[in-house]
Amino acid sequence: MAKKQLTRSEVPVELTWNVDDIFANKSEFDQAIEHLELDIEQLKGFSESGTENADNLLRLTELLYSSEELLMKVYGYAARINDGDTADPYGNDLINRALLIVNKWEAAVSFYDPAITKLSSQQLDRFLTEQPLLSKYEFNLRRIQRQAEHTLSPAEEKLLAQLQPAVDDAAEISTKLDDADLDFGVIKDENGEEVQLTNATASEFATSSNQEMRKRAAKQVAEAYHSVRNTFASTLKSHVHAQNIVATIRHYESARQMNLDDQKIPETVYDTLVKTTHKHLDLMHDYYAFRKEYLGLDQMYQFDRHVPLVADAKLSLTFEEGKKATMAALAPLGEDYQEFLEEEFSHRWIDSAENKGKRSGGYEDDVYGVHPYILLNWNDIYDSTSTLAHESGHALQSVYTDKAQPFWYSQYPIFIAEIASTLNESLLNHYMLEKYANDPQIKAFILTQDIDNFIGTVYRQTLFAEFEHFIYTEDAKGTTLTPDLLADKFNGLFEEYNGDAITKLPWADDTWAQIPHFYYDYYVYQYATSRAIAVSLADDIISGKPGALESYKEFLSAGASDYPVDIVKRAGVDVTKADYLDHAFKLFGQEVHELKNNLSKK
Repeated sequence: MAKKQLTRSEVPVELTWNVDDIFANKSEFDQAIEHLELDIEQLKGFSESGTENADNLLRLTELLYSSEELLMKVYGYAARINDGDTADPYGNDLINRALLIVNKWEAAVSFYDPAITKLSSQQLDRFLTEQPLLSKYEFNLRRIQRQAEHTLSPAEEKLLAQLQPAVDDAAEISTKLDDADLDFGVIKDENGEEVQLTNATASEFATSSNQEMRKRAAKQVAEAYHSVRNTFASTLKSHVHAQNIVATIRHYESARQMNLDDQKIPETVYDTLVKTTHKHLDLMHDYYAFRKEYLGLDQMYQFDRHVPLVADAKLSLTFEEGKKATMAALAPLGEDYQEFLEEEFSHRWIDSAENKGKRSGGYEDDVYGVHPYILLNWNDIYDSTSTLAHESGHALQSVYTDKAQPFWYSQYPIFIAEIASTLNESLLNHYMLEKYANDPQIKAFILTQDIDNFIGTVYRQTLFAEFEHFIYTEDAKGTTLTPDLLADKFNGLFEEYNGDAITKLPWADDTWAQIPHFYYDYYVYQYATSRAIAVSLADDIISGKPGALESYKEFLSAGASDYPVDIVKRAGVDVTKADYLDHAFKLFGQEVHELKNNLSKK
């Protein structure tokens, strides 16, 4: 019998997050918005005079960050209430008011970065000398200023901003086509009942024990994408071409350089990832060859890659059991980490229970000066505990950062954001493998999940990154990105990455059209680097490598106080070299070997 879904008011209060930690009541929320309205008017007043002298720059910068800190509290309060029940008009009103003030604030401060880029290095040096209090903002000021050569005149910047909606249209059209217009049709499930095939149900069919069921679902999805391949090729071509044009206008050598330059990521990081992954493709080939043999498949296709090897493994944990497992698994991170976890678990930082209208999935969001908040939709499967460990990684990185850094250095960049979270996943899996060392079924289940996650975030995202760079490079050369060119390149990479164990699909394959990440502008490679860094660091910590834990805590505390490549170096990883990748792939190979040995004992 299906479990009744609770309404928001029926959820026990201890399973909900405490928004009163941000504002004690709605009156304080209202007062904060009124305060922000005044701040916004003051900020507008600096648009012409903010960089005239050192004192003005100090007052402007102080107001900028103090107002942004308050803005994040306003948004955090409204978002937590709205996400708890997205159908509640009260929460809808709060989030709409918060988004309105966010938009006003962003418009009011839009002059700031261009104004800083207009300052010469000599002017900024002089301001820092004349007003010593500016020194606490120096890294941010110099980070903005280094974009000067890529910043256009005010008139040109305004024109480019006006064109931005048109630049974004291709991505929006692709999203609407994918989410709203594509129809995969209906399909009969294993009980003979017709169900609507969607991306979500297709994922469920991909784990079916019936290969014919998996095949029919995959074929219907493929046929739907193939029917609109020309439209998807046009939107992708338009998006890539627009990004290449913007890169040229901003005096970059390429779109890749433009997208990596903001955080000063050397392009060698990208190239090293792709090159080193190719060096270790044999490990994934070996894994898929083993899967094919173990599952007894004459032919294994890409739709067979997610069939559970041990479908009958039972690993169920309640929320309380999941918290205990997470605490135990993360013990190697030290007593202070345990204390912060205990505070997270006991002071209602987490909203864990499912209820009607609640936002789906899971996330962490930090409110500086208060504490992080975590959204979960708990069910008693292992994935929920893994998500708890993952989001706690984000939360405690925020805790360490907030204790060590001022607000303006607290929002760590995307390049490092997934390291702490995936490191926690690695520690959890290590703990659970030791706990269930004598249970071959559960051990195989955990190993398979960890192996598949590594493939999904390292191998697969690197494939995406290689394909993405190909299409940008080809467009820059004047090549037309036709559906056939895109399919041939993507499918060629897929075959190269996955090996001979996977047979080519017996129908037209336009998987490239299913990937929204190609509209994210050189974003996906960071999934791969983050997991490889995390796996490598977790192994160093578990093995007791001298200085590893201390270096990792320094990394957690760094926030955005330096460029990400330099921050990661504090944890002992040089992402411009292949060592961390070789380390991660070695561990992956060991897990594949362990899985094969474990299943041979069944």
